[in-house]
Amino acid sequence: MSKKIIVFGATGLMGKQIVKENLKLGNEVSVYIRQTEYPENVNFITGELSDEIKIAETIKGFDIVVSAVGNRNYEDPTMVVAPVGKLLSKLISSNQRLILVGGSGLTLHDNKTLRRDLAGQPEFLKNQRADHWEAYTNIAPLDINYLFVCPTMVVESDADGNYLSQENYFPKSEAKQIFAGNVGHFIAQEIVENKFSKTRIGLVNA
Repeated sequence: MSKKIIVFGATGLMGKQIVKENLKLGNEVSVYIRQTEYPENVNFITGELSDEIKIAETIKGFDIVVSAVGNRNYEDPTMVVAPVGKLLSKLISSNQRLILVGGSGLTLHDNKTLRRDLAGQPEFLKNQRADHWEAYTNIAPLDINYLFVCPTMVVESDADGNYLSQENYFPKSEAKQIFAGNVGHFIAQEIVENKFSKTRIGLVNA
């Protein structure tokens, strides 16, 4: 049975692919964006991420709320993932599911070490790591149906289905990237299959 989905951050690299892959599976997709048009044939709602009243009203009636927002300027320390995640986690109802895209730093390297704490993590991603960690540590303790999808470095490409996923841990792989389409593919499949709740999933190209 198809799901009703609304995507925040739908104009970004991953957001476009999340929309595309869900449409392929026959899900009913809406997007919440600043623009007044969108390249895919979806219902779009124009609004700001800071408009709590509008967002609260907008997300009513959806089965799944997906946040793929992020700060595209690596040098800018302004948090985006955390504020939007906190807001959505406060507004969703008990029968709704929240899926958020974070980063692979949220996953475990081993049973004692988070990937974000490993030596040699890219300095230019420090602001993003802080933003994602703030989102995760605030949402993880909540009694809501959430899922953090945690890809490694995302590059622009359509899905080829050739990727690895693992719950809580970063999958063992020589690859250092994942296609944006594969992130969208995983999220679309997970929306249909509904395997995971209150956890995080690491993603990397195989």
